[in-house]
Amino acid sequence: MIRLVGILAVVMLAAMTAEAAPPRRVLVLPLDGNADPALRAKLNLSTQKLARSTGDKVSLGDTTFSETAAAVGCDPAAPDCAETVRATLGVDEIVWGTTTWANGETNLVVSRKRAKEPTQSAQVLLRAQDPPDKAEGTLAPLFGGQATVVADPVVPVVTVDPVPVTPPYDNRKRNTGIIIASGGGVALLIGFALWSNKSSVQQDIDDAPTDDAADFRRLDELESRAFKYAMIGNVMVLTGLAAGAYGGWMIYQDRKERSVAVTPQITPTTAGVAVGGVW
Repeated sequence: MIRLVGILAVVMLAAMTAEAAPPRRVLVLPLDGNADPALRAKLNLSTQKLARSTGDKVSLGDTTFSETAAAVGCDPAAPDCAETVRATLGVDEIVWGTTTWANGETNLVVSRKRAKEPTQSAQVLLRAQDPPDKAEGTLAPLFGGQATVVADPVVPVVTVDPVPVTPPYDNRKRNTGIIIASGGGVALLIGFALWSNKSSVQQDIDDAPTDDAADFRRLDELESRAFKYAMIGNVMVLTGLAAGAYGGWMIYQDRKERSVAVTPQITPTTAGVAVGGVW
């Protein structure tokens, strides 16, 4: 019985001592790094919120861990620098972190250092579309909380029907037809000119004298010239007609391909026509 009473007394004394013990003093330093200042400010608030969730007495620092380490004369990368900073500041625990932005993502590393305990750290990678509270859900176990998974925001996918694009029209057929038809017209003009020359020479033949041998030689020359004019003129006129017809046919075919199509378009709420074609 006396032993049981002694045990109860010890338990009650321990409980009273625990209740009387002052809360631990925790200093939360501002986050360091090259992340966007607006994002870094939000992450600072999240880190302070998590530190306060432990029930300790939390105060906020004015300088980053790197700046404080430089002030107390230790290397921030050295393993014992955190303990030096904590002891120099006279608190039970310090909390600090670094935000590093690279390749469109922010890497947040938060650390805690208690007296006579190793440094504890946690890391979270934030993308541009991640909600701000993703950091809190990932870092919660570092402060004794329960990790929560924050779902990525749903980005609606808008499907746009492709707009049919009419390829640029090839004008080579029309241009070729114009060139051939124009060439045919030139050939006709040349042929008509040769026919006119043949008629003029024929008039000279009809009026030529035939008194002596010299007159007959001159007559032969005139007849030969008239024959050449007539022959070449016939070829040029036929060529011109053929070229003009073929060029006109090509222009006609090109015009048919450029014809406009009018199609009725009827929907439950509207009615109209769709005009299509190539111009």
